[in-house]
Amino acid sequence: MKAPVMKRWQAAEFGDPAQVVRLEEVPVPVVGAGEALVRVRAASLALPDLMMLRGEYPMVPAPPVTPGQEVVGVVEKAGDGFPLPVGTRVVGGARFDIGAGGLAEYTAMPGWSAFPVMEGLSDEQAVGFVGSFHVAHIGLHHRARLRAGEVVLVLGGAGRTGSAAIQVAKALGATVVATARTAAKARFCEAQGADLVVDLSAPDAAGAIDALTDGHGVDVVYDTVGGEAYAAATAVLARGARVLLVGFASGTPARPDAQDMLMRDYAVIGTLSSFRDDDEGTDTLEALSAMLSAGQIDPPVTAVHPFDDVPAALARRAEDASGQTVVLLAPTALT
Repeated sequence: MKAPVMKRWQAAEFGDPAQVVRLEEVPVPVVGAGEALVRVRAASLALPDLMMLRGEYPMVPAPPVTPGQEVVGVVEKAGDGFPLPVGTRVVGGARFDIGAGGLAEYTAMPGWSAFPVMEGLSDEQAVGFVGSFHVAHIGLHHRARLRAGEVVLVLGGAGRTGSAAIQVAKALGATVVATARTAAKARFCEAQGADLVVDLSAPDAAGAIDALTDGHGVDVVYDTVGGEAYAAATAVLARGARVLLVGFASGTPARPDAQDMLMRDYAVIGTLSSFRDDDEGTDTLEALSAMLSAGQIDPPVTAVHPFDDVPAALARRAEDASGQTVVLLAPTALT
């Protein structure tokens, strides 16, 4: 019997994302225990997808590359131990690490990453929700122990992850400072709820933060950028501050200085939602559901592209990393 096939975007080599991807016909993934075959309805297109196509992402050390970390879809087949039944509308991670990325008609989804789509979220809003809002809540609430009234500095506030952190921090009662380098991105951060937007490379940035905090400094840094932005952020910390390492959009990871941490009394904490335990996961789901119901969070979708338009979507995302970019797929059947 002929194995079923599907269409998937993939690249045989690293390079310019919009140039190296090709739409190929490939076998439908075969899933094992703890996994499900998911018919993709929407796929997130974010910075990690660009980085893996360029050869800059540590979890994809060599081509071929099949981008698409996160998807919304419907469970078509469930392996033993997968936590959700066939027919469930799910959001979760795709197996891009083994060549089954989510920019495809079908993908494999591990059970640990799978959640039913939260009530009130469209496919477009839900597709990046785990990798942005879940991470923000795990980081700010469970890792940094953010308290109402504290000041949070979000590095890269206009990005998908940063904009989620602005909204979650505001919902937790914080004052939020965001960083942005263009007027358009600054306006976007303000629309997410930021109380102050600064360019940390500007000479007046530290003074603006000092004025906002009455000389106290920031209590929590949510770092999606790394590199020079991390170094600049450590200059405006309050005593006892917590710095969350979330990503490295600059292409250079943060380089914590242990001596500086000791002498100035702050902590640096790695933040990945995949390391949460069951109690943290349940708490995050309940908290985000309550925030959504109360209108405190509203995932911003800034660009939607059809499946055939992936190269153009990659090019647009490379030019403007604000908010959430989504690729939508039409319903397909196994062939």
